[in-house]
Amino acid sequence: MTLGILFFFALVGGVLASKFKQPMLMGLLLVGAFIGPHMLGLVEDTNMINMMIDFGAILMLFMIGLEFDLSKLRKIGLKAIIVGVLKSAIVVFVGFNVGLLLGLGVPTSLFIGIIIAFSSTVVIVKVLEQKELMNRQEVPLLIAVLIIEDILAVLILTFFSGMMDKNAGMINTAQNLVISMCSLIVVYMLFVKIVKPILVAILKDNMSEEVMTFLALTLCAGFSGLAYYLNLSPAAGAFLAGSIIASLSEAKSFEKAIAPYNLIISSLFFIAIGTLVNFASVKVNIMLILVLVLTVILTRLFAFGLIVYLFANFKGDKMFFSSMAMFSVGEFALLIAQQSKNFNIGIDLMSISAAIIFITAVLMSLTLNYSDRLYQPTSESVPYGWRKKMDRYAGYIKSLSEELDLDNKYSQNLRKNFFGTMMGILIILLTIFGWRKLSSILSINEVSQTIITTSYLATIALIIITMFYVIFKSQKVLKSLSEIFTNATSNRSIKHSRHIVIRAFIAFTLLIVALIFPFIMFMFGLPTIYVLIPFGLLILFGWQIHKLSDATADTTSSFQSVEHWHKEHHNKLGWRA
Repeated sequence: MTLGILFFFALVGGVLASKFKQPMLMGLLLVGAFIGPHMLGLVEDTNMINMMIDFGAILMLFMIGLEFDLSKLRKIGLKAIIVGVLKSAIVVFVGFNVGLLLGLGVPTSLFIGIIIAFSSTVVIVKVLEQKELMNRQEVPLLIAVLIIEDILAVLILTFFSGMMDKNAGMINTAQNLVISMCSLIVVYMLFVKIVKPILVAILKDNMSEEVMTFLALTLCAGFSGLAYYLNLSPAAGAFLAGSIIASLSEAKSFEKAIAPYNLIISSLFFIAIGTLVNFASVKVNIMLILVLVLTVILTRLFAFGLIVYLFANFKGDKMFFSSMAMFSVGEFALLIAQQSKNFNIGIDLMSISAAIIFITAVLMSLTLNYSDRLYQPTSESVPYGWRKKMDRYAGYIKSLSEELDLDNKYSQNLRKNFFGTMMGILIILLTIFGWRKLSSILSINEVSQTIITTSYLATIALIIITMFYVIFKSQKVLKSLSEIFTNATSNRSIKHSRHIVIRAFIAFTLLIVALIFPFIMFMFGLPTIYVLIPFGLLILFGWQIHKLSDATADTTSSFQSVEHWHKEHHNKLGWRA
């Protein structure tokens, strides 16, 4: 009977959403809230609701993984990665501080910041298709940014699942989280290298829809179970399973085969989530909801608008269209809100998240066609000198990002050395945490002191050797960045370029540490007063940017002169500049 009710109201929700030209998830959430225990009480089976939510979350992440082939990450481009990471980090930081200003605790404020940070891929694509805006120049970058956000959301879900053991201690928690994530990734890489060729051989003679369906579901269940066994979010394993399928040449056939099951499970997932929504809780927290919606609007318009202006060179109407297209808060907010229940934060974030998703989706749908009207008065209110300076630096950053995206020897060296640096740091962490784990096992089993001392010295030696390797690779990264900077700006002094790159790296590091500091406060249980630390780091970041502006003044002039020469040269040849 419960399943029958859910299926019937899935139909009702779909019809309502279609009638009002809204994404289906909004209709499903709405009818779920009405038939749930807090309203009509037609569905009160808590075990079934939780099962639908867990299973739906796993399959939803699996389907997202189907859209993400890891080998295609390079094609997304550095520009989209920077925009996606900065947008998410800034919104989390702003939302976190808004929560603190409203008197909420550190854990609650962090969850609030994360809930409003990620935009909805489902809603945004659906609205853009309905309004016939998918062909706009900005859309490919926005889709790439949404993919980056999905990856970050999976990492955050994994982070919270690893933090659930409150009795383990912070170092042990970090140790278990790193070892578990690395174990999952190692299994994934071994699977891709060893098992994937076997799958390809099997599929050559067995391309039936039934075989593809059960193979996909088996991979999804297997990796989800492995992630759960490693005390990680099963959704993270499902995402990796989906990315394995995406790397196969038959990926589209798999997606087509699994689509009907995805429709059923995802529909039940959103209805099940809807049953947890309490309208009384929405009423009690209405002022908080409105403040958070306002925060979403302001951060999208100003923070995201500035980011795409600088890093994607979106000016005028393009900047405001991109900002307004990202208004809609995503379905990951529901998963984050569900995760918050494990931390007893004392507030109904599920109902709050559902309300924010509704309001922001409607706002996005209503305002998207009026981005040009918003641009004109805003542009006129900005002083001409500021606009001119921002335009200059937007073009400057654009030239650098385009140079980084080129597949030449400099960019290849940069990627290779950066990957080597990251792997070296990871090896150091694994060595430290591995030694802690090994030493506890050796002490329990009362192994001789000679063996313990030998393993300790071997660990120290490995860490020292790896540190030298990381320093060597870091120097290579610095050199590659300096060469890329020199090529992009026609700066003739490699020493000057190196100085600018170092200062830019320091500034960027200060910014990132400041933006992720809410997670540090959450991990170590720091009181609210420690929020002054990231603001101090942001002041240092501003000072570094000011110094960087002075250091690049001559280079900017040189860059403009070269750009001007190219335009003149094209005009003389009768080309359109």
